[in-house]
Order: sequence, then structure tokens, then C-alpha cells
Amino acid sequence: MHKAALIAAAVAAVVPVAATARDAAVYYDDGPLRGSLRRNEPAPVYSTDPRDPWNRLFHLLYARKLRAQVATPENSKARWSSVTRLEGGDLPEFFFPPDAAYLVEEPRRSRLRSALEAEISSSTLRGRSPEARILFQQDLWNRFDALHALAAKDSRAMPLARLLARLMARVALTKDELVGIRPSFVEAAQEQPDNLDPRLFEADSGWSELVSYFGSEPAGGTTTHARRAGWRLVFRRFVRVPPEAGGVGCLREHLAATHGRAAGRSESAAEGSCGRNGLPSGTTALLLETPLALSADGELHPVPLLLAAQVRVVRPGGAFTVLHAPRLAVSASPGRLSLEPFGEQDLVPQMSSVVPRSDGHPLVRVRQSCVLCHGPDGGQLGTASLQLPPRTELLAPANTVEEDRVLRAKRESKSFRALLRFLREA
Repeated sequence: MHKAALIAAAVAAVVPVAATARDAAVYYDDGPLRGSLRRNEPAPVYSTDPRDPWNRLFHLLYARKLRAQVATPENSKARWSSVTRLEGGDLPEFFFPPDAAYLVEEPRRSRLRSALEAEISSSTLRGRSPEARILFQQDLWNRFDALHALAAKDSRAMPLARLLARLMARVALTKDELVGIRPSFVEAAQEQPDNLDPRLFEADSGWSELVSYFGSEPAGGTTTHARRAGWRLVFRRFVRVPPEAGGVGCLREHLAATHGRAAGRSESAAEGSCGRNGLPSGTTALLLETPLALSADGELHPVPLLLAAQVRVVRPGGAFTVLHAPRLAVSASPGRLSLEPFGEQDLVPQMSSVVPRSDGHPLVRVRQSCVLCHGPDGGQLGTASLQLPPRTELLAPANTVEEDRVLRAKRESKSFRALLRFLREA
């Protein structure tokens, strides 16, 4: 290749990745508005090109004003202050509430319909990376499910849902293309060595996956995270207790103690040194998020593309980290996964990806996002906070149990059956 062409190709590959940092011209960077949009216009989500139709569609689908309760400084008389933020732009999926009523109000409804119809008939898939198409399909799918839920109360929802279904099919990859998506965890771990262990899935890594079974649900249910996401995303929970603190034996003891309390057994009979005060200092818990994808032939496929991770290290004061794969980086060609951590002062929804966000929902600093379920030092398993803790098994990380459960739950959902019906009608 000619030298000038090589330089041009290198620049084209680097620019989208370099632009993934939060742009102060696009987002507020301080105070209770930190992370919200400055202007009601498309942000550089899938491309740095402001005319990119995917940027415009994303803005129409997600950008909206939301009230939020934001914690005030410690020396303030009031604990919370109420603010109105323009939410949108490149945020993790759990930032966006599951309601869709704002999509059917004018003028947004007409603008969204026109944009969807134009993209369905366009040829802009050229140059889109497979990873970008998977992620864009996820963004469309989120709003499809929301409109499907709304349709029972508002007849304006269904025509938009049908258009979303058609565009989902338009951007879908073939089965062979989906099978060709390479696992991205190790690459992400090499980018974030302080947060992710690249040996997670090796046989002797010391990590265990937690899989919980809720007796009242078919096949034991799934994680509360996957349920909140409408089973479009797979969430897997991993824990590693340091060998010097007892390793996997300590983790088993802690789980036995939790079930002992739920069964009414006495502390002396149910608890050992590892179960009395939560998991020991230095324990690391990890929540990984990967997507399902709908193939061009209408089949569901789990995809080993890491979209987000939450890391919790047990220590005094706790250590919580939220990592997010920016859509702009995922869209780069050739793609290079580079998870970005939220800063300590960044605001995220309280209870993060567990509870659906709503208008007025509290936003807290990253360090405060997980304490309600996991305690101030991060030493409690989230299932222990439930009134009736589920039965939880420890599995070797190299398994597909959670993926299989999410696939089954999605296939059985009413929204997925409606989606397949729309695809057959198209």
C-alpha cells in the first residue's frame, strides 16, 4: 500500500477511538449536571460525523429530560437536591428508563418514524463494523421492548415498534458472522489490568461463578440484572477470595452461612470465620455484561462481546468501579475493545444495573452506587440482601449456564414472540 494510504488508514482507525473520552463541549463535566448533554442535538455516539444517521436515531430514541435526586456535599443542610438533566449520548444501557411514552409524542414520533424509514431503505451499513451492528441492534431492541410494553395502553406505539423490528433485521448479522465474533474479555483485561484478571476463564484462576436459583421461577430464573434488561443482555457474576483468606472454601462457607440464616439456623451452627462478617478484605467480585444478538434468520445468539463490567473489591470504605465500552470505540474499524472507567465523581443511577431507572431516580457517585446491596465495604453478596436468599451454586467460569438461562427467558417472553411475528410480516 502507498505510504499516504497507510497514514490515512491509520488515522481513520484511530480517530473514533481517540474521541471516546467525555467531550466537555458535548457533556457537562461538573456539578449535578455532570455527564448530561449540554444541547438537545445528536452526540457523537456511533461516529464523529454529526450527520451520521445512527447518531440522529440514537438521539431520537433516547435523549430526554429527566429529573434526578443528586446527593449534596456533606456540609450541606439538605441531603439531596433535585435537578433536571438532558440524558442521552453514549451511556451504559442501565442509564435509560424502560418507559417509552415520550417516543409517541409529537413532534418526536413523526421525526423518529421518518428517520427509521429512511435508514431501513438506506445503504449505510457499508463500513459499519460487525460489533457496531450488534450494539446498534441492542439499542433498537431496548426501545422495541419498551414500545411493546406501551402498546397495550397506547395504539401509537405499535407502528414505531414495527419499524424498529424492520431495522433490527436490516442490521442483523448472519449466523456465520456472529459465530466469528471473537471473545473480547482478555483484550479488555489487558487494557484494564488493575480491574480485570485476564486469567478469569482459566481452570486454575481461583475464580468462581455464582449462579442463583429462585424456586418460584421456571428453571430457577436469571440474575436480577438480566431481568431488569429484559433478557437482552447476559450478566455473569464472578467472585475470587484471595488464597490467604481461604479461597473458594471461604466463599462456600459464606454461602452456607447465608442459607443458614435464611433457614433459621443459629449463627454458631451456620457460620464459620468466613461467614460471620461478610467476605474477607481483598475479595474481588465481578459483574460482566455481554449481549444477545438476533441473526438475519431470526435466531438468538449469545455474543462474547464485553459491553460493560462492574468491579467490587472488599476493603474498608469499599472500592467500586464501573467500566463501559464506548459505542464509538466499538464502532471503529478495525474494532478494538477499550473499556473506559467512570470517574470517582461521575454520577450513576443508584443500585446501578439492578433496578430500572425512573424519572426522579437518585444519582450517586460511583463509590456509593453498590452499597445498598453490598454494604459500605463491598463484603456482602447482593442475594444476601433479599428477604428470601436463593440457592446459589459455585461453578467453574468456563460454562454456559447463565447464557442458556437468559436465552430461554428471552425466547419465552411476549415481546420476543411479537418481534418474531413482525419479522415474518416484513
